[in-house]
Amino acid sequence: MRKALAIFLFILVVLSPVLAGPPSQGDEFMGKFIEAINTGNYSLIKPYMSDELKAQFTEDYFQNLRELTLRNYGKLKGFTYEGNETQDDLLRLKYTVETEKGSFPVLLVYHKGKLVGLALGVVPEPNPLGMVAAMGGALIALVGVYLLRKKLSFPELALGSGLALVLSIILPFYSLTGTLLLPRVVATPVVSLLSALTIEVGKYYLAKNRDGLSLGLGLGIGQFVLLAIGTFVATNFIMKLPVSFTGNVLPLFLEAVIFTVFYALSTEVYSKRRDLMPFAVFTAFEFLSLYSLGLGSVYGSLTIALAGVAVAWKLGGE
Repeated sequence: MRKALAIFLFILVVLSPVLAGPPSQGDEFMGKFIEAINTGNYSLIKPYMSDELKAQFTEDYFQNLRELTLRNYGKLKGFTYEGNETQDDLLRLKYTVETEKGSFPVLLVYHKGKLVGLALGVVPEPNPLGMVAAMGGALIALVGVYLLRKKLSFPELALGSGLALVLSIILPFYSLTGTLLLPRVVATPVVSLLSALTIEVGKYYLAKNRDGLSLGLGLGIGQFVLLAIGTFVATNFIMKLPVSFTGNVLPLFLEAVIFTVFYALSTEVYSKRRDLMPFAVFTAFEFLSLYSLGLGSVYGSLTIALAGVAVAWKLGGE
């Protein structure tokens, strides 16, 4: 009896890994993922992802996600396998990642042995820096232009802010459709041109027989104050999306200052001059600035917009 029991225990010890089932195929990836987040080495996880996932989960995206994760959770310490579920040819593996400041869930999706999906339940703390930078820049521009021109019309200010809200609906539609229908090399200039024309047509049309300076200031306030607040509140408190400002504050601040002044001075020119020459000039500046931004040159975009401010100042003084 004791001999039989010993044999049974021996068999149980030998076969226990088999009886428990093979290790989850995501375990190796999760180990590399934790190391990649802690070190910033994207190449550790790249070989595990399918070509489709690599196209979405790029190195730039990874670095932004890493910054967001480390700021909100600290260093990653380990992971726990929570189970799996299957649907057709898809295998979903669920994990919990332990960190210095808590934990968050991770979902891996495999299709025929290839990692095709990766989702993190990272919930960042609200970071108002971006909102504050945009608001501060626009308000400084408002005060500065007012001190120079000594005039401000609140109805036109409100109208300009309303124009900003309308544009916030139209312009993203251009970007979405252009990205879906056109290759990137074509979509960037086309979307930039359509956006520039739409902005300048709105300014030119509304400036007739109105205080263009206040109208343009209202456009800047609507874009960099009202929409900044609305976006921050909506993403962080209403939709509760994992969105948090992680960029450099200075370019955003300068963008708010320069573009608010550009909108104000160029729309003032529209209210004084109803010929197409200033419209063509400001549309060109708007297009080149947006196109430069679409190519990833933030400071190039700001330089072009600043040149537009100088031209608008010159034309407005004539």
